Amino acid sequence: MPRAGPACLTCREKCRKCDRGRPKCNRCVTKGLECGGYPEQFRFCGIASRGRWKGARAPVHDRGLSANSSRGQTPKEPMNIPTPETDKEEAEATHQTSASISQKGHTPRHLEHPNAPPDETSDELAGVLHLAETETLLTHYDTIICPHQISEVGNDSQNPYRLYILPLAKKQIGLLYAILGLSASHLGQLVGNKRLHEATAVEYRMKAIRALSEEIRRSQNTTLLEDEQDAVLAIIQILLLHDISESGVSTHGIHITGAMSVCKQLLIAEGLSRHRRRAVFFLGNLAWLDIIRAFAGPERLCFSQDIREMVACVSDQSFELVNGCPREVFLIIGNVLEKAKEHTLGWLTWDQYQISLLLAKRKLYSWSPKDITNAGSDPRWESVAEAFQFACILHILRLLDPLRPSESHEIQDCVARILDATAEISSDCSLLELLILPLFLAGADSLSSHSRYYVLARFMEIERRSEFRNPVPRDLLKKVWSARAEQAPDDDKNISWMKFTHCPGLTRQHDYLII
Repeated sequence: MPRAGPACLTCREKCRKCDRGRPKCNRCVTKGLECGGYPEQFRFCGIASRGRWKGARAPVHDRGLSANSSRGQTPKEPMNIPTPETDKEEAEATHQTSASISQKGHTPRHLEHPNAPPDETSDELAGVLHLAETETLLTHYDTIICPHQISEVGNDSQNPYRLYILPLAKKQIGLLYAILGLSASHLGQLVGNKRLHEATAVEYRMKAIRALSEEIRRSQNTTLLEDEQDAVLAIIQILLLHDISESGVSTHGIHITGAMSVCKQLLIAEGLSRHRRRAVFFLGNLAWLDIIRAFAGPERLCFSQDIREMVACVSDQSFELVNGCPREVFLIIGNVLEKAKEHTLGWLTWDQYQISLLLAKRKLYSWSPKDITNAGSDPRWESVAEAFQFACILHILRLLDPLRPSESHEIQDCVARILDATAEISSDCSLLELLILPLFLAGADSLSSHSRYYVLARFMEIERRSEFRNPVPRDLLKKVWSARAEQAPDDDKNISWMKFTHCPGLTRQHDYLII
């Protein structure tokens, strides 16, 4: 028998069976809840008639029957459309810490009734996987997004984003929602489908955040299973990638901070070893993203140096293939940012802080890119390593003296070394996509018009290759360059790009993900 239609929004959010009563669900009425009503339907139709997207398909809103029903087939359960209220909930959710998100979410069924069977959650997962829309979006994630998340092995079957995330998403509903949200946003932007980019992507993202908050809250009371732990880490990484593709800013920095409760639970329970390759992969990427956000302000650093050292010890080659930064440099700059955080919090004196920075600078100068042992086989990895080496030296120089003029010989030497190293990477090489951070830091201290033009041109090449546009690096550079142009002729004090990433009225600053 054909289904009576989708469940009401309230029952879907509560992960329970719905009697599909009209105009209101009787289940909601008897429980004294406000029935959220029923979603509108989508039909699936072609969205491109030529070019690389010829024949691609995406959901299009349709108030009538679905395309399947017009052919005499039973319509599949459609997506529900976010209302202004759900948009408001999404905004509120992304503006809170992980703890406050958890307090806001509803109690999962298995916590309300520990002996209740998980059939309804399984039904929800099976129902979403059955949708034609899901197949379209998962295919887009697999074929278009995954290859650009890791260099050299992008289209290989052993790409960890395919090997780990996709199979896990078919077992963990929260991760599935996160992938569908990212894919809908990315595909919608590429083909100009506003509804897919805004309505569909926002709804999936909202559901992923709710699922994440439930799991983080549950982790405080019980030990999560291995799949559940890894799914939390994967959801956070996918949500951050969604942030990067949308705006480059992760609002209030809730995602990486929220990962720490699960990370600590994992470390307390069994430590971090190579047999948890999936967890190690996710933690390595999150630890690097934690450093990326701390470049804009060391107080934002969340992972400890102990965790970074464990990650560096047990990670395989994929750490460099995904993040670009050699793990030796990763550990040095991680320690620098930890010392900067301690100084900011008043735990380290100025003299102690300066000594730690000078020692780290000496370590980086003495380290040779030829010593890199964990990257891929491409000889141009040395150039990538050199770009990150001098980008980190440049950042240390800025921590030592934020107002030091950009004309300083040592600063301009770092800029030249970064730009020369990146020039060795051609536009057809996948390694180019790893170089956003070094290019950005060099651009922030570039003085000549041709150097600035080169940086922006390389950003455009990266966008064309990856089909992801992170607007933050370009926007911040233009603000820095404009502010410098307005300085008085006799004023050579540096204008730091970090000035434009700080909002004085915020207790918890936004994360700027320059990657």
